[in-house]
Amino acid sequence: MDKIAYRILEIDLSTRKTRVVEFSEQPLRKYFGGSGLAASILMDRFDSSVDAFHPDSPLIFMTGLFTGIPVPCGCRISVCAKSPLGHWGEANAGGHFGPELKFTGFDGLIITGRAKEPVYLWVTSAGAEIRTAASLWGKGTFEATAKLLEETDPKARVAAIGPAGENLSFMAGVITGGTEARVMARTGPGSVMGAKNLKAVVVRGDKRPEVADSKILQEAFRDFSPNLKFVESLSKFGTAALIESKEAVGALPIKNYLLSKWEGAKKISGPTMVAEYLTNHYGCFSCPIRCGKDVKITEGPYAGVVGHGPEYETLAGLGSLLLNDDLKSIITLNYLCNDLGLDTMSTGIAVGFAIESFTRSFLKEADGLDLQWGNAKAIFSLIEKIGRRQGVGAVFADGVEKAAKALGRETEHFALHSKGLEVSLSNPTPTVSLALSWATSNRGACHLEGFSHQVEGGVPFPEMGYLKAMDGTSGESKGQMTALMQNYMAVFNALGLCKFLFFARVSHAALSQWIKGLTGWEVTSADLMEVGDRLYNLKRVYNVLMGALSEKDTLPPRILEVLRPGKPISEGEKLFKDMRREYYQFRGWDEKGIPKREKLLALGLEEAANKIEKR
Repeated sequence: MDKIAYRILEIDLSTRKTRVVEFSEQPLRKYFGGSGLAASILMDRFDSSVDAFHPDSPLIFMTGLFTGIPVPCGCRISVCAKSPLGHWGEANAGGHFGPELKFTGFDGLIITGRAKEPVYLWVTSAGAEIRTAASLWGKGTFEATAKLLEETDPKARVAAIGPAGENLSFMAGVITGGTEARVMARTGPGSVMGAKNLKAVVVRGDKRPEVADSKILQEAFRDFSPNLKFVESLSKFGTAALIESKEAVGALPIKNYLLSKWEGAKKISGPTMVAEYLTNHYGCFSCPIRCGKDVKITEGPYAGVVGHGPEYETLAGLGSLLLNDDLKSIITLNYLCNDLGLDTMSTGIAVGFAIESFTRSFLKEADGLDLQWGNAKAIFSLIEKIGRRQGVGAVFADGVEKAAKALGRETEHFALHSKGLEVSLSNPTPTVSLALSWATSNRGACHLEGFSHQVEGGVPFPEMGYLKAMDGTSGESKGQMTALMQNYMAVFNALGLCKFLFFARVSHAALSQWIKGLTGWEVTSADLMEVGDRLYNLKRVYNVLMGALSEKDTLPPRILEVLRPGKPISEGEKLFKDMRREYYQFRGWDEKGIPKREKLLALGLEEAANKIEKR
């Protein structure tokens, strides 16, 4: 094959003009694809000071190197932009949309401008057509997806926003796969789409990517298959398998992180969902794990609901966090959020914040809703209002950081976010590095940026010397381990690989061999980690230019309290600051969290270093 290159289709919705740009092998070796290449584009070509909703602020869909390639779990796509939260924005999803985009012959889309009326993009190997979506504006993602498939091609793939994105909710995501929803939601990319009057992107391809050595890639599945034994529970129950085990060790978030035990866990667990509601197991493109679950409710007030079985984070966020043990309601709430185009994680945290604010009289009136713990009827109504930015829902539509400013300073104590992004749904008491990972994540309080708590729990990372479980309550050496895991997970995002491969013990040697099969490159373990370090620092520079320094690498008081439960909050604060200090030192950042010039130069990021000096 010829030297590998990326073809990117640029679309200006204001001028309705398109063009193709090509990225050579050199930047791909430096950044890989996915959010790595997208980060370099945002830094090199666009003004980071422009508001996220300004027409000049780009929205970038980028496939990874392995997206659409026949290797295990080569399915992911990243959508990147300046987040409405005011810093680096990145969301990622599996399914089939990313591979289908790759099959058009385009590896990514850079979308700028703002359409005069609602539109969607129809992308094929011939390019992009900008078509009216006026009749779809205001519709949920499921109806919009169905109508777009009728209008274009039933075998096409759709990424759509719902009313939440149209109403510029900071919690709005981009939904792919229709009711089998795979969601790019964290950091609010759906609102950036909405600001561009872009209802959806529809893709249909007829090309397959060339590879350097097909024999190597043909052997990838055979060599990987023994590793499936490590992820059997994901195949059987999906991530919902984690509910009961998390509750057993005190990691399940309960009543807005006020409690550590809850007898309702079994009622909303993966085994219960599979036993009572499962209709089908399914997987993303090229995935042997098949963690996806289709479910159906056949009786009761929610009868007729058919869709994606809630993931762990959704079950926790709309279940245990709210003391809601009605699994049927959680399945239906998940359906509602996906149709509205809302991030279920942020939405769950926002609803928990609303309920606690209401029960403690910080929220005086809620449009007549009785916002009590476990009141599914009120939760439904509030989420509908959030998605449509109506009434009391408008208070919470942009997340808990904004809501706390509206409801009063005392509520900041339990507004669970970092950098404006709501925390993921795990209690960090038994694995304290999770709190550090939340605070230092480039996109805000995200567990997937690092997965450090999985190493604490015993998932090995042998290439970096982590062979067994760590003392999860100790802060010792957690700064270094967290930084290494963040670097490694940045590589997964850039390659377009599902991070469940980490659970399946995929090795650096395997990844290097797959890269050789695709590109012909010789890549070592050290090379992989250097690329990850480069990507993490590049995104950090973007945040520094946004003013996201050490004072943003923080956590709300309630999280500091649960780091050392039953003890003065000062102990949790000390633990966190000690871990963060070690983290900064290991990363080569100064005490304000700014990457030092020599660190950036060593990673080949001279332009980024110059931008920091000039800021």
